[in-house]
Amino acid sequence: MDAFSITIVMLVFLLAGGVKGVVGLGLPTVAVALLSATFGIEAALPLLVIPSFVTNVWQGAVGGQAMALFRRFGIALAIIPVTTWVGYRYVFIAAPEAMERVLGAVLVVYAGLGLRAARFAVPAGAEPVLTPIVGLVNGIVTGVSGTFVVPIVMYLEALGLDRDQLVQMMGIAFSVSTAALAAVLILHGAYRLDAGYVSAVAVVPAIAGMMAGARVRARLSPAAFRKWLLVALAVLGLKLLVVG
Repeated sequence: MDAFSITIVMLVFLLAGGVKGVVGLGLPTVAVALLSATFGIEAALPLLVIPSFVTNVWQGAVGGQAMALFRRFGIALAIIPVTTWVGYRYVFIAAPEAMERVLGAVLVVYAGLGLRAARFAVPAGAEPVLTPIVGLVNGIVTGVSGTFVVPIVMYLEALGLDRDQLVQMMGIAFSVSTAALAAVLILHGAYRLDAGYVSAVAVVPAIAGMMAGARVRARLSPAAFRKWLLVALAVLGLKLLVVG
């Protein structure tokens, strides 16, 4: 890459990090959309792994509730890497496009209902049963589509986690999912390290954007935060539906 191209990459990750800082997700979606339009999808994907992983670890480490969240959701986090491999190995090769569009439809419907003030809640006593199931499904979905948010973000929101708990837990879950997906791709010879240096440098603007976005999030009311979270989910769903 020349200096102009590297500058574009840095600006894209600054913007994508800002979105992630506000709502806790969206860095891969924003970055892939903009980088693919500029460089093509094959060049864009390798640039995502390191900034995505580092910003997710950063997000998961901030909030002071990591140990409590690990204890509460540890079984799901342990299952995700295994089922990510299963999803990639046994489902992805068959028909990934169909799954991405199904996921997109689910996200759009869920976000639409939420924006119309529909509230979802996990029944009392159901969490010990549902948590491992969510981990299993989330890992398979990650392996099939590279998308981390279904169904875990919807599940965490339905549990009624407060804003800071939700953002921190999304960071933890996305860190595990990103690492699992990267490992699976490497094991299958599907990840190239050619863009590794640029990807590593892109961590800096991504974190800077995320920190700026976190300041914006701190000023949002819980209701406004929930609205922007649902908007972000809807955008991700539309991206999966239209682009795949």
